[in-house]
Amino acid sequence: MQKRSSTIQPRPTKASMLRQQGGPLSRPASAASTTTPAPPKKTASKAQASEGIRAFMATQRAVAAQRKKTTANEPKDERPKIRVMTGAERYSYNDSDPFAQEQQKPNLKLQTLIRQAKSSGKLNISNRDLDRVPDEVWSMYHVDPNKIVVDFSSASDDAWYDQNELTKFIAADNNISEIDERIGQEFGALTTLDFRNNRLEALPNSLSQLQQLTVLHLSHNQLSVIPPPIFELSKLRDLDLSHNQLKSVPQEIERLSHLEILNLNDNGLTRLADGIGQLAKLRKLYLNQNSLVELPVAHLLANWKRLDELHLFKNQLRVLFRDTLNENVSWPSLTRLDVRQNSLTQIIEGEGQVSLPKLKELLLAYNQLSQENAGLELVVDQAPAIQTLDLSSNLFSEIPDAVLNLEELQRLDVSSNHLRLLRPDLGKLQHLAVLSWEGNPLRSAPRNVSMAELIESLRSKMTLQGDTEEENKESSSAPLSPPPRPVLPPAPDSRASGTLDLSQQKLTDVDPEMLTGNPATLQLHHNALEEIPQSLNFFAATLVHVNLDHNRLKSLSLTSSTVFQSLKTLSLSNNRIAELVVGDGSIAFPQLVELNVNINALTSLPENLSEYLPSLRTLKVNTNRIDKIHPTTLQNLQVIDLGNNDIAFLPPEIGQIGTIRELILYGNRFRIPRPAVLDQGTGAVLEFLRRRLGS
Repeated sequence: MQKRSSTIQPRPTKASMLRQQGGPLSRPASAASTTTPAPPKKTASKAQASEGIRAFMATQRAVAAQRKKTTANEPKDERPKIRVMTGAERYSYNDSDPFAQEQQKPNLKLQTLIRQAKSSGKLNISNRDLDRVPDEVWSMYHVDPNKIVVDFSSASDDAWYDQNELTKFIAADNNISEIDERIGQEFGALTTLDFRNNRLEALPNSLSQLQQLTVLHLSHNQLSVIPPPIFELSKLRDLDLSHNQLKSVPQEIERLSHLEILNLNDNGLTRLADGIGQLAKLRKLYLNQNSLVELPVAHLLANWKRLDELHLFKNQLRVLFRDTLNENVSWPSLTRLDVRQNSLTQIIEGEGQVSLPKLKELLLAYNQLSQENAGLELVVDQAPAIQTLDLSSNLFSEIPDAVLNLEELQRLDVSSNHLRLLRPDLGKLQHLAVLSWEGNPLRSAPRNVSMAELIESLRSKMTLQGDTEEENKESSSAPLSPPPRPVLPPAPDSRASGTLDLSQQKLTDVDPEMLTGNPATLQLHHNALEEIPQSLNFFAATLVHVNLDHNRLKSLSLTSSTVFQSLKTLSLSNNRIAELVVGDGSIAFPQLVELNVNINALTSLPENLSEYLPSLRTLKVNTNRIDKIHPTTLQNLQVIDLGNNDIAFLPPEIGQIGTIRELILYGNRFRIPRPAVLDQGTGAVLEFLRRRLGS
């Protein structure tokens, strides 16, 4: 029986197609079983197959190249992948990682990091709990000649001919105690080296071969000295050696001539070599939390022309600018100076000056500065651009006058001093926005007022005080009522006019040769006088106004062998007067109308004051330590300022003194009359006192 042929024909293959093209026609099935067909010619068959394969591969390569080009031009999706937690993960809790932070950290293998570093030039092996740098890192650029494969068709980026030299090496937050000497031999192109937070006690000598290094961070290690190889790095710009165990900075530091940032915070430094002053390109210097007692002398630091920030927080400095030797030192670029928490009793030592024309922030808190020897005015006068001034936690008993010259001042902190008064003339600082005063023994401390309201009240008081001074000057020239006590014979006929100004000259005495002309007004404020100069006796008959504010007077004698017969106003505020002395001599100031002894150290006033100052009408004793007042002391007075003292009891008899026009009592210890009565003014206070007497 003849076999039926299948109706389904098989799919032609490449081989069958080649046979049909190059060989004879297919024989019948019966013949095929008996006769073996002749094979095709090998030469023709081989040539045709090779050409087809080559064409096919060329097509596939073109398609792959086009796909790669299209993929490269498409924008990459930079959105971070959000990890979706399963139900079991969502409700599980891990004490060591409660927020699943560690699960999100990449845990790349070292070989992967090395392969990436070869192409990028940056290797980061930080936070891997390493006790040494692995050998694979040191040999990452070693090539085995027997394993080199030249394959220019490879699409990978880690081919040996595509590798870049390592420029940035970060191995922070490990336990590495030693760096191999191979670092200088293998990684000569390094520009940044970061071994923070390890256990290094020294550095290899080969580090000096890294002549391209500009950034070196070695903070939080165990270095006891600055390793010598560092001084060979001539291009170093940023050096961080904070939180180590350094005790001193050697003279060799001057060799780092390109250094711009030097961080030596939190060491045990007790000494800085003079060579640190030779770092002419230094911009930021951090010396916080050390044990420095002094800095190099000021003139050796004159090369810091580019210094922008100087941080000296929490040291043991007693003088900031030492031994100025009548020389002027200028730091023209300095904007921030932080000397908080030291032992400063003096800012400038010597007669020289330090010019800081661009200084914006001056922080002097937690020191021992006071008016007597701070030298603050020598700094502030040369730093007109200060915007923030911190004088908190010092020994100031009043706000220094130099502060009032800072026209750009915005923030002033005088908290925790010994201030008894907020000066109204702070109101002239037009840009002042923040004034911190808490922690001072102010008798009239501001309450329930905003910062803006406080500053505005100071400005109002300043305006009112200026108007009052003008009125007092006018009243002093008007005829006076006959004094209750006969005065001494009038002065000889002599005409006095003009003003002699000898203020702000640091005078400890007044030479008679300095007293020229025949002045009616003598200005001697802001000097260093400890007593009223005897040479003023030459003008005893002609002087009308004398200003001795801001000196060091310790007492004032109301009796003397010399009589100032024409003197009408005597201003002695901001001194150290502890007593008004009365004796057996003649009355020293028989015509005195106004006496100003504000801000002194008086504890009492003479009960019979009117006997020694018979013409006195205005008495200002604000901000002293007077604890008791007698009604007879205030006889014949018209304007009395007893504010900011320690008066515990106010005698009701004061209400019967009919000459009083203005009585200032705020800031004392007495509780009666209450502040609400004081706020109503002088008339209400006197009426209250009279009611207490039953009259």
